[in-house]
Amino acid sequence: MRVTQAEIYRSFLSDLGTLNRDLVKYGNQLATGRLLDRLKDSPAGSAALVSLADQDAAIDQYLSNTNAGSLVLHVADSALNEAGNLAGTVFSKGTQAASETLDPDARAALAQEVRSLRDQIVSLANSEVRGRHIFAGSQTTEAPFLLEGDSVSYRGDGTVNALQVDSGTEAQMNFAGDGVFQPLFAAIESLLAAIGEGDLAGMQAALNRFAPALTGLSAARAQVGSGLNLLESVQSRLRTRETDIAAQRSLIQDA
Repeated sequence: MRVTQAEIYRSFLSDLGTLNRDLVKYGNQLATGRLLDRLKDSPAGSAALVSLADQDAAIDQYLSNTNAGSLVLHVADSALNEAGNLAGTVFSKGTQAASETLDPDARAALAQEVRSLRDQIVSLANSEVRGRHIFAGSQTTEAPFLLEGDSVSYRGDGTVNALQVDSGTEAQMNFAGDGVFQPLFAAIESLLAAIGEGDLAGMQAALNRFAPALTGLSAARAQVGSGLNLLESVQSRLRTRETDIAAQRSLIQDA
């Protein structure tokens, strides 16, 4: 078959156009470092990148949730630890007050010390993070413990809220404070009443209530520790997944 000069010229122009398009394509790849710059470069690759971007966004949200949860649990752990220390000091003061050799004035001074320590525990029980009380159940906008005289009442509820920190994984974000602190406040109230009346038997009975109250604080702190361990594990898993997604994205789009 005879090839005309016109066909040769058209073929040359076509090859030249292809060459120019390739030059532009590879020039863009060099400039951006990406194989994919537009959807038409690879529809399948672009779809995969969209899916990876969705996974990345979910991971970012989960990491934000784990950070929020860690903050809450660290504040709770600190509050429970300090409350336990203060409660131990209250018990020591109560033991001193229960001595038969102590005079009324000395007992009255110890009672004032106990009240001061109790007030500090109330403040810890009303701890908040970013304006939300963590020992109030779901009633997070209002301080859950109200001190009136020597009596402390709980105004929260028993609801416990959780925050999703990964697919199928939730972390506790608050606590029902009545079960955590109220036995301790009741023991302190009984102790103060007995000290005020000079009732040695009543003081001892009140002191006997401290052990279960402190056990409750310890159990709550153990629960907080478990939550912190969970969040640490989840954060590690999410960061590993984040690295894997970055590697997959690189394989698809990097030149």
